[in-house]
Amino acid sequence: MQVQLVRIQLRVPEYGWTTQKVFHLMNFVVNGLRAVQFGFYWSVFHNKPKVLDMILLDLPGLLFFSTYTLLVLFWAEIYHQARSLPADRLRPAYFIVNGLVYLLQVCIWIYMRFSKGPVAVEVAELFFSGLLCSD
Repeated sequence: MQVQLVRIQLRVPEYGWTTQKVFHLMNFVVNGLRAVQFGFYWSVFHNKPKVLDMILLDLPGLLFFSTYTLLVLFWAEIYHQARSLPADRLRPAYFIVNGLVYLLQVCIWIYMRFSKGPVAVEVAELFFSGLLCSD
């Protein structure tokens, strides 16, 4: 993936950081974080504040979400350009959706940090199962 990013940059350096280049970079970062997380699996699960474990384990998933919503943005921009539709609201929508997801995740981390015992984990699992399985 990093080779693809370098190849694109060498071919068209005058465009700067396009959506495609950012996608390749983010994909590389996500995969790198997951590899590091896998390599240090034992160390990650033995941090004293358990919320730090959750942050380290959730961060690649959050970045994965941002990476693939960026891919959706890329295709939405192509579609809007092909149909001569205005695309000025697509990027703000991308940032708003990602900002809301990150804010929600930070709220969950804060809740888990200040809650006592395994009940907090059950509440978070119940909350997310409700989000994922809602009609």
